[in-house]
Amino acid sequence: MLDVIGAGAAATTTINWHDVWKKSPETASTAREIHRVHQEGRNRPAVETKLRTEYSTSWAHQTFVVAQRSAAAIWRDPTYVTAKLVMNIAAGLFIGFTFWKSPSTMQGIQNRLFSIFVILILSVPGAQQLQIPFIASRNIYEIRERPSKMYSWSAWVTAQILVELPWNMFGGVLLFFCWYWTVGFPTDRAGYTFLTMAVLIPVYYTTVGQAIAAMASTVEIAGLLFTSLFSFVLIL
Repeated sequence: MLDVIGAGAAATTTINWHDVWKKSPETASTAREIHRVHQEGRNRPAVETKLRTEYSTSWAHQTFVVAQRSAAAIWRDPTYVTAKLVMNIAAGLFIGFTFWKSPSTMQGIQNRLFSIFVILILSVPGAQQLQIPFIASRNIYEIRERPSKMYSWSAWVTAQILVELPWNMFGGVLLFFCWYWTVGFPTDRAGYTFLTMAVLIPVYYTTVGQAIAAMASTVEIAGLLFTSLFSFVLIL
């Protein structure tokens, strides 16, 4: 083969293979095929462009998938979940037995009010707990997933809130049952207090804690900012 094309030891050939190819029936067949492909392309209508979003999937789908991933990450971290639940149980029992069955006297009412004040302070460690995984997940998003356009920032933040709220609310339920009747509050006010302790307070420190963590560069700065801002709540 090398001798035929002039690439052998002698490196010479008497045949102009380019002319042979141009005069061959294969050349004519190939030219007709190329002409046919071009003609079909000209006969087709123009391609219509569509306005597409920045991400390949909808916002709801992004939020659902990210929430699934975040929920699995929390479930696979028993230390984080256990610390959250133990903190609520231990604090509820400690505060409850500290003000055990406070009577309906002036001193007893003061003890009950002070127990509520101490319960509110639990928002600080509760928020600082959730800021640690929040900032770790945010670093992964900013370094790897934002440049690759996997999902939007709003979908990620929404997923973080949706995943954290059930655990914090469950911790609030445990806190309520360990604290409310132990202090001696009346049963006819239990429903309103349950709504406050198990729903409103977890929503408060979850959203505010994550909002501050989103602005902070490190976990230490996030904890310092939340503690400083929470002092205004105590003053008011």
